[in-house]
Amino acid sequence: MNSLTLIHMQFPDTTINPQSRIVAQQRTLRIAWMTLFGFLLLFLSLIGWTIYAGWQFYQSAVIPRDATVIVRGPAEWISWQPANRSVFQGINDQQVIRPGDSVRIVTKAGYGQIASIRLFDESQIDLWAGADLRIETLETSRWSDQTQQVTIHQSGGYVRYDLRAGQPYQQVRFRVIVGNTILDLTPGGSYSVDLRPTERSINTLPGTEIASFITDVAVRSGTLIIQRSNGARVVLGARQRVEVDPSGMPGLPVPARWELIRDGGFSQFSEAEYNNTTQSDGSELARSSTWQVYSGPALPLEQQGFFRLSSICRPPMVDQSCSPSERRIAAWFYRAGAQTTGFITGIKQQLGYAGAGIDISEYRRLTFSLWTRILDQSIEDVGERGSECPVMIRFLAREESPNDPDLEKVVCLYTDANDLPPRVHAQDVYYYRLQKAEWTHFTINLRDVPWLPDHRYLQGIQIYANGHDYNALVADVSLIGEQ
Repeated sequence: MNSLTLIHMQFPDTTINPQSRIVAQQRTLRIAWMTLFGFLLLFLSLIGWTIYAGWQFYQSAVIPRDATVIVRGPAEWISWQPANRSVFQGINDQQVIRPGDSVRIVTKAGYGQIASIRLFDESQIDLWAGADLRIETLETSRWSDQTQQVTIHQSGGYVRYDLRAGQPYQQVRFRVIVGNTILDLTPGGSYSVDLRPTERSINTLPGTEIASFITDVAVRSGTLIIQRSNGARVVLGARQRVEVDPSGMPGLPVPARWELIRDGGFSQFSEAEYNNTTQSDGSELARSSTWQVYSGPALPLEQQGFFRLSSICRPPMVDQSCSPSERRIAAWFYRAGAQTTGFITGIKQQLGYAGAGIDISEYRRLTFSLWTRILDQSIEDVGERGSECPVMIRFLAREESPNDPDLEKVVCLYTDANDLPPRVHAQDVYYYRLQKAEWTHFTINLRDVPWLPDHRYLQGIQIYANGHDYNALVADVSLIGEQ
């Protein structure tokens, strides 16, 4: 072995393989590019996020709006609670209110609209006696025409919502919250929400959320959606209404008509329970809570008239040969014995919750109807004073204010042997001659002249017989209100 070979064995060649050098350079270059690309993606992501956040802020930024209170009744009937305050205070006409504010009308206020709230978009909210609401949300998009949101929390009374059509915003949400029920109202419609007390006590399980009122929702025009927390939905169209029970469960949609008379078929109580209403001695007798029987003047028993119930076939059938499903119950006013002095036998009903009367200012039509059959009357024509008729109907009303005097309109239904008009006309009595012993369907619209075209309050109704001897039947009494 020569010396050159020995030196090479002791000091090997350290020169890098050119192929390995190329691979290393490519790896380094790849890492550099990946790093640069990653920073570029991060930069572009930041730019994109900034643009998106800015756009979202532009789209979602809202501006609070306000509303104006218009006082239509005495200002002392209306109170206002500013947001974050615990005390209600007086309010002035054209008062500006904002989200978080509440407006309340006293329960014993007058009839008709007591106040209105005019929103920034010219929609209007009208408040009646007992109305209580808070403006939760009242806002629109700040820099765009994207959204408008209005949320009202109603906790009492009767309120009408008339929403403006043709809103300039792409998405308009007008929501009314009542208890645990949500009402979504479409723009351009007219709606009413009435919270009335329940007439019966409700026993519930502990922890159950039950309201103390029934919610009556009606649609004049437009579309309304009732939503519950469990996802249930009810859609109401024009001229429909629905009642929501205290638990928040809506019933089935029905035509927007209100029966204002209770127990018009005389089927809720027995004859004895109706007649027990004449007792005022504080006894514990079971008695009617709908119709109250009355009579007068005080005469010996054999000279008095009587209120009875009679089982009849559905009018206009006059015989008694009908199936059980066709049978009805009629109120029967009866007096006999060839009497020679006048005597009244009648029934009366105080309308509304607890007999406090009803505000009829929202009803554009009030259709009163009944079936009646006059079997006998001993007095010819309508008597010497024009007020002795076998069937009489009295409506007790007031025009505008609780301080107005009671106004009465009286109907006289009678039979006569001739077609001549009554010889005597009593003041504010309207006469209708009927065919004897035949069923007649009597109906009038109390919004027509000369009845109650502009009156706002109806207190009660009386149906009675007045005269000497009489024998008359009345069935299917009804008073339908339509808005």
